[in-house]
Amino acid sequence: MMFTILSALAVMALRIGLYYAGRPLEGTSFMLVHLLALVTIVWFTGHRALTHDRETPFPALLRETFRNAALYALLIGLFLWAYFSWLESDHFAFRIDELVARGMAEGQPEVVIRPRMEAFFTPLNYATISFLALLAAGAFNTLFIGILQHKVLRRFMR
Repeated sequence: MMFTILSALAVMALRIGLYYAGRPLEGTSFMLVHLLALVTIVWFTGHRALTHDRETPFPALLRETFRNAALYALLIGLFLWAYFSWLESDHFAFRIDELVARGMAEGQPEVVIRPRMEAFFTPLNYATISFLALLAAGAFNTLFIGILQHKVLRRFMR
């Protein structure tokens, strides 16, 4: 668990550091950092479980690694909500203005577009969608890496 918390704190520090450096990344660009962190967390959590007990059953291995992946997703989801609520609070206003301008260029009235965009693009929605995406990615990584560690890499451990 400590590795997961430290990894989440490192990713949070990176995001805040990029913001203060004047180079905040868009969500999809930064998602690669999250995926790398998830793979690392799942890999080392599974490795640690197999190091402690080489005969760890597959369900126990999955449970331990997914628990850490879910904790990471929860911590990052809470961080993103706070980040976009307080630190980069104008991000969604600019994004909404861009999308409204695009919609108006296509001939849609602003009165229709703006309320829809303002209802969807909120820090809570962004954090929730990111949490669910990270949870799904964590589940996939847990299953894939768990199979790899259980069936193949267990044979090479001492």
